[in-house]
Amino acid sequence: MKKLIGMLAVTMVMTACQAQNNHQEETESNDDAINENTVEHQENNEEEESTEEQYEEFSTYTFEDYEDPFVSVDELTEVLGGQYEYDDVNKALTITMNDREFYLVYEVPVLEVNGVYLDSDEVFVMEDDEGNPYVSKAFIEEGLETEYEYEESSSTLLVHWEENVVEAWGDYGQEEVDIHSFSPEEMVDFLSFLQTPIEGASVSTVESHLPGAPRDYRNGEHEGIDWYDFASGTEITTDTPIYAMAEGVVVRVDDDFEDYPSHEVRDEDLELAAEVGFTPEYIFDRLRGQQVWVQYENGVMIRFAHLDSIPEELELGQEVDEETVIGFVGNSGTSHAMNQDDGGLHLHKDLLIYGELFWEPFTLEETSYILRELW
Repeated sequence: MKKLIGMLAVTMVMTACQAQNNHQEETESNDDAINENTVEHQENNEEEESTEEQYEEFSTYTFEDYEDPFVSVDELTEVLGGQYEYDDVNKALTITMNDREFYLVYEVPVLEVNGVYLDSDEVFVMEDDEGNPYVSKAFIEEGLETEYEYEESSSTLLVHWEENVVEAWGDYGQEEVDIHSFSPEEMVDFLSFLQTPIEGASVSTVESHLPGAPRDYRNGEHEGIDWYDFASGTEITTDTPIYAMAEGVVVRVDDDFEDYPSHEVRDEDLELAAEVGFTPEYIFDRLRGQQVWVQYENGVMIRFAHLDSIPEELELGQEVDEETVIGFVGNSGTSHAMNQDDGGLHLHKDLLIYGELFWEPFTLEETSYILRELW
């Protein structure tokens, strides 16, 4: 009997120990599972935090006649990192950010980036009552090449901004193109892809028609190349088509153009120019009348000015070539247009290379040689 009781006691003790061991193993197993879940949860949180997009918040401002909101340039450059200069006489804005230079002129619907002009008609610079510059929200998408969200209820713009945004920016401009190191012969070779803009016409070599020619107005120099009938060897009327000259992209098309309504209004701009001693950039643009701008390869861009009309089918961003008609010769922006006559009909075209007028490094004689060799 004692022996049986002893055996039962041993069995109970062993069973209890086994149960305790099983409980301990189960507890440790549960603890391990909890720890694994905790680590996994932390890793998921870290992954979510690393993939979460970063947005910067900006208040917006509205201007009369514009539906889209505008953002303060001062706030934009301060938050995103950059600097700007605003010339309140020329009403010209330069923004420098991450080795990219943006240039805009008041009410001119063109964005220049490192000397290359983009096909955008929604990027504008405006100024408030105190003369502070603002850019339209389209600048965020088309200039900074990043996404944004606009919260209309709070008039707030949320701009997606982090390091990889800048890394993904497009490549604009070619710093190795230095026109000031070109000889006249090298400039001819550089521009040789451009055909004549008016069929059967030769470029005028009349000195006053040459770019860089001295004059008593328009900042003391003639900026563009003029094509008049008496100097180009062909008849020029408002039915004379202007061709795009080469393969390129239309970056400005004034299809809703409105000229000065009267001599008096035009004279107000001229009086302001006389007062400050030069023609401010935004007024210069108005005096060019109806325009089409075409961006070509290697930073070459041409402003076709004083147009009489533009083909209805011509569109912003359209690819063109030497056979594409981009407009017809006119006199818009000039005093003749105010008289509503056909006087002074001519094509004025400014040729720029990465934002610089091509003729600036040369003498008048050298410029004349370049033009004769080309056209």
